[in-house]
Amino acid sequence: MEKNAVFGELLYVGLVFEKGRYKSNGIWNLSYYKSLKSHIELLREIAKCMQKEFNIENDNYFLRKVYYQIQRDAILNKVYPFKVSIDEINKRNCFITVCNSDREYVKLIKLIIELLESVIFELGKGLKKDKEKICRLIFALHNLPRVYLGKENCTLCLLGQEGIDLDTALEYSKMSMDEEMKVCYKNYFFN
Repeated sequence: MEKNAVFGELLYVGLVFEKGRYKSNGIWNLSYYKSLKSHIELLREIAKCMQKEFNIENDNYFLRKVYYQIQRDAILNKVYPFKVSIDEINKRNCFITVCNSDREYVKLIKLIIELLESVIFELGKGLKKDKEKICRLIFALHNLPRVYLGKENCTLCLLGQEGIDLDTALEYSKMSMDEEMKVCYKNYFFN
């Protein structure tokens, strides 16, 4: 399987889930806050792995680590529609075998990481966190990993969803941003 297709799909599933369960108003209970923060941190680690140079051993080790972490989390275990068991991953030893490192996606993965880090930073503010800003960040993020999807891609979840092109993903992302965010992340938009 191709590295960016596998990890891009995991990012997409996770961000769509967070977009759907996001609570922009009211009081957050501690379990929701911890779950959101933990999941966003996991998604950031996945994005950082995508940014690293392809290494078959390290990438497969990281994939196992992510798989186990998701399986141990009662909420995430229900969210990620894995079609492949850990036994199959372990049996193959090398589940990820190739990496298509498209140069135009270098800025995209940097944008994804920066947006995820902004969410984590905002969550770290405790009671002073800006829930609306977190909401805009998650909405700006959720379509970006779609560039890695493809109906023919063989992945863990086998979503079979068609991807979108980079320009469309960036345009969707900008539509969810306020003016301050557009200025902050302007270097990532090519238009």
